[in-house]
Amino acid sequence: MKRFLLIPLLLASAAPALAHQGPPFPILVDQRVGPYVASVWTDPDIGTGTFFVVLEPPEGKKLPGGTQVRIAVEPLDKHVKETLYKAEPQPVRYGERHFAETKFDRGGMWRARILIEGPEGGGELKAEVEPTPDGTIGPISLVLYALPFLAVGFLWLKAVLHRKEKGRRESLPSGPV
Repeated sequence: MKRFLLIPLLLASAAPALAHQGPPFPILVDQRVGPYVASVWTDPDIGTGTFFVVLEPPEGKKLPGGTQVRIAVEPLDKHVKETLYKAEPQPVRYGERHFAETKFDRGGMWRARILIEGPEGGGELKAEVEPTPDGTIGPISLVLYALPFLAVGFLWLKAVLHRKEKGRRESLPSGPV
C-alpha cells in the first residue's frame, strides 16, 4: 500500500517543478526611458512567450501619443539571430500597454531588448529571461494532476469498506447457537 502511494508522489513532484505556470511576472519595474516610465512583464514559455510593456508618464506630465514599442529577443548562446517583434497597443484606462508574442525555440537564457520610440524621444531597456516549458505535456499532465485526487478517493473508499466490514462483523452473533 505504501509503495502504491509513493510512486505517484514521486512522479507528480518531478515534472511540474520544471515549468513556470501562471500569469506574467515583472522583469523591469518603473524604469525611466525618455519621456516614459516603463514596466515590463513577461511569461517566457518555450514556443510562444508573451511580453507586456506598460508605459506611464512621469509625474505631472502627459504621455506623448504615437508611441511604438518593439521587443527583440536573442539567445545568449546565439544559436539563432536576434528577432524583432512589434508590440501592439492595448486599451487601458491610464497610460499605455503594449503586447507582443515572441518565439522561443528552446530554453536557456535569452536577452530581451525593449525598444520604445515616440515623438518626444525614447530609449531601450534590456533584461534576460529564461523560457521554460508551458507545463502542458498532454495527457500525461492530466494523469499527474489527477493522482492526488485519485489517492484521496482510494483512501476514502478503503475507509468506507473497512467500516462496513467492521459493522457486519459486529452484527453477527457471537458464540455457539
